[in-house]
Amino acid sequence: MSCKGLFASIAACLLFSNVCVAQKNGILPLTGMKFFNEGIAAGSIDIKIDGAQLLNNRIPLNKEIEIRVQQPIGFTADNSKTMFAGAEVIVLSARGEILMNNPNVFLRSYSNGFTAKDLQAFSIKFGIGTDLMKANPGGILKVRLYDLKGKNQLRLEIPVSFARPGEALQLSKNAKNIKSGTGVNGMINGLETTGLAVNVDTTIKVAPKMAYTSMDISNIEGSSLSEIFSGKESFWVYDSDLNEVKITDILLKKVKGALENNSVNCTLKIPYRLKSNIAKLYTVRYRWEGTNKSQVIDVVVKN
Repeated sequence: MSCKGLFASIAACLLFSNVCVAQKNGILPLTGMKFFNEGIAAGSIDIKIDGAQLLNNRIPLNKEIEIRVQQPIGFTADNSKTMFAGAEVIVLSARGEILMNNPNVFLRSYSNGFTAKDLQAFSIKFGIGTDLMKANPGGILKVRLYDLKGKNQLRLEIPVSFARPGEALQLSKNAKNIKSGTGVNGMINGLETTGLAVNVDTTIKVAPKMAYTSMDISNIEGSSLSEIFSGKESFWVYDSDLNEVKITDILLKKVKGALENNSVNCTLKIPYRLKSNIAKLYTVRYRWEGTNKSQVIDVVVKN
């Protein structure tokens, strides 16, 4: 690692990610990372530490962080079918101050460019030094993958908090996609479920002016009724530009299950817009986390 605490490399690989990215712009479950496909799009994106999936947005210092991008498209190829990519990494403080800025972490790697095979899947690797983050418990991590021969780019943005030295991170090699429909991206870890059904509910009388995103998570196994109720849950709503929308109405939840087999069904009603506001598109994210921190359900819905 350099004196500024940054090291970077790119590693071609043939591994497949757990998170599928279908929309042009959106939010990723588990980490809450935003992505903006501006000419470059990826089959999937995830964040890895020591080869394991990061389950939240708490990242380490003085340690390699890997953003794995699968099957990116949108680069300009020359006559020999070679493409050239750059990756910018910026860390901002909570006040917007630039704490770290590397305009191209690929600068010393693969100077001759990339082939289509190289771009099937590759990693943006970097580290954030402790010396740069003094008096900053967190900030905003921004990563931009861009075409050196054109104007196309893929922007990533995530609010992060910095882990203390020696702190155990929330990592997993077993996070799975939740079976669901179009426009839904759900991940689960430490539990099993048979599927997720989502629709819009405008019949709720608690807040009669609001429309709700309704989520039915079926046959959750590996937990119990009491554990589902005692877990921590949060939800966020974003407008079409992925700006957060503050919602004052509360989430509604109904949980059913049989004590003898620990199989739980959970129905969630998440307020996200006025009933009358049907023209705009919103993104809703819901996260449940068990008391042991290893059990996680994280779902992103665009509706």
